[in-house]
Amino acid sequence: MRHSSSLEINLSYLSENFEKIGTLAKKSRILPMVKADAYGNGLVPISQHLLNDCEVKTLGCASLGEALIIKRECPQNDFEVMVFSDTEIQNPEHRKNYEQFKLTPVIHQRSDFLAFESDPRLKRVPLVLKVNTGMNRLGLSLEDLEVMLPALKNRGVKHLMTHFACSYYPSKQGDKTERQLKEFEKAKTLLRDAGVSVEETSVSNSGAIEQGIGIEETWVRPGLMLYGPYSVSQETWGGHQISSLKTSVLKTFLVKKGTPVGYGVNVAPEDLFIALLPLGYGDGLLTFAGGASLWVKGVEGKIFGRVNMDMTFLSFPAEKAGILKEGETVEIWDNNNQTISDLAAQMKTIPYQLMCAISPRIPRIYKVQ
Repeated sequence: MRHSSSLEINLSYLSENFEKIGTLAKKSRILPMVKADAYGNGLVPISQHLLNDCEVKTLGCASLGEALIIKRECPQNDFEVMVFSDTEIQNPEHRKNYEQFKLTPVIHQRSDFLAFESDPRLKRVPLVLKVNTGMNRLGLSLEDLEVMLPALKNRGVKHLMTHFACSYYPSKQGDKTERQLKEFEKAKTLLRDAGVSVEETSVSNSGAIEQGIGIEETWVRPGLMLYGPYSVSQETWGGHQISSLKTSVLKTFLVKKGTPVGYGVNVAPEDLFIALLPLGYGDGLLTFAGGASLWVKGVEGKIFGRVNMDMTFLSFPAEKAGILKEGETVEIWDNNNQTISDLAAQMKTIPYQLMCAISPRIPRIYKVQ
């Protein structure tokens, strides 16, 4: 556990983002995604806040294990958790959890549907189906649905969904997202024409919500945007980054041009002032952060050389010596969603990875402002 670094999480910003999503999708219900430790922000505290303060009734996660943690830690709430991918529905021992804890598996392949249908314990569990409309990752094909029609007609579908592959690109006529929407309409038509009732539908992830795509369906399923970063642009989503990653300076020193610093042969290209930060890839600051800029007191510093397991070099021109002192705070990112997006771009990655990478040894500090 670190004492010199922290991920500070503003739950008031989470509530604000939730409300803003509601203004973008006025006719839809919001199904927040809390997978991957709520995108690195803390599965249980984030789930508790969404349930208690945002009055959410359904949460989405990736695995049965995540769902069981939420149910165990939030026993006072009456709510549903949808398990989107790693359902364990093939395992009879795990399958019983769905009936016992008010969990709902998202069925995305025929073998899972057969296991689901064969278990009498799951007769009262809602049937939720994901269809593959072109992402080609998870999902039932139209041919699968045709084979399943007799069973579906008897049971009905509670919730039909799909997932967009390219909604983070600005939408245009005839693009991948539009083609996927048309395929989803085909799936709905196929079921309707066969007399299969479909109560609810959803297609919109964060990028789609930003652009108003698919928000006429029953649900929208925000993930990234709920925690702050945008998928398309800051113009389409101006939510607050709910977390800020902070650390404090471990040591400062000057190095002359040509001096090697740290692992490998990382030679100072000029005289440098270096602030050594107690934050490394063991904490989730990824190794390819080398060269990325961090702004401190209006001055640009650069991550120099290799990111170590436990430490990182932040360099400034030598004339900026003294801009930081031992013990002073440095923010890796703040509550402006542009900051983490810019940092991710410099590192040739995405904000998702920066957020999810923060390791358990960085304490999460929660505040309500």
